[in-house]
Amino acid sequence: MDPVRLDIDQIVIPSSSVRGPRDVESLQGLADSLTEVGLLQPILVRRCGEQYELVAGLRRLLAARQAGLETIEAVVMADDVDTLQIQLVENLQREDLNPVERAQAVHAFITLHNLSKSEAAKRLGIPRTTLTDWLDLLEVPQRFREAVVDNFNGGDSPLTPSHVSEALALGNTLNSPYLPELLLDAVLKHKLSKAETRQVAKIIREHRDVSIEEAIRAIRYPYWLEDDEEAAAAADEDLWPHEENLKLLVNTLARSTRMLEKMNHLSGRFLSKDTVSQLVDQYLQISELTERAIARLRMEDPELLAQIEREVKARRARRKLLKQRSSRVS
Repeated sequence: MDPVRLDIDQIVIPSSSVRGPRDVESLQGLADSLTEVGLLQPILVRRCGEQYELVAGLRRLLAARQAGLETIEAVVMADDVDTLQIQLVENLQREDLNPVERAQAVHAFITLHNLSKSEAAKRLGIPRTTLTDWLDLLEVPQRFREAVVDNFNGGDSPLTPSHVSEALALGNTLNSPYLPELLLDAVLKHKLSKAETRQVAKIIREHRDVSIEEAIRAIRYPYWLEDDEEAAAAADEDLWPHEENLKLLVNTLARSTRMLEKMNHLSGRFLSKDTVSQLVDQYLQISELTERAIARLRMEDPELLAQIEREVKARRARRKLLKQRSSRVS
């Protein structure tokens, strides 16, 4: 359908809109652009008696009014077109529609047309899993929705839709309706990243007697919490180099190394400043302790340690080569 030019005064804005009051903000830049280069994309309307009802393009219409334009290019849609679907498809592509607004709009679309999630996803052109993640936001209390919006707007909240979906999935797996709230409260309290939240959920699924706080300590301080009570007590006392203590040291270092390798991809931009500070402090402590330990061993038998270091480096090189070959094959 070719666009036509309509008088702006002929166009009415429906009382119900997919988007909230944020639509009317920050229009001056768009108004200036309309004045300088014109409208790049026509608005969508449908005939409503002697007037036209807006279907899509609210910001463009408001900016045109603000710029003092008298007419605007528009495409007149047929009467049988699903206007809500058009509004949704257009607005879901906008970056400034917050996650809760998006979830509410999709829910309204599903309810109005009595659709299943699969049917709605197909009509909106998005994966069903993505649509389900969006709708998960409507399953949690208001305080968590507000926290997600705060994160979206650049606030201090760490909570994202991914956190919410992970928490709900954990609650469903363990058949616990209160567990998602406990996990999301922990995310807010400890500013857990998405990766940390997945790890906490994994620990709790596999070890149902472990609390959320214990799981958090286990992933952030793996060298502190061990599988037995003896290891926990070892942190607060000086130990003699007995065989059992040496085994404990080797096992602790092995577990810590595996955890550090798994978490090595973690980016600081997803963490709070306090968490980054704690990580840097702990990494520096580990580095200093490691250097002192190796220095003592080297002093006691330099030739033996040099031989061991060569063997260790050779084993690591072989493991690295095998991993590279394995990744190429897969």
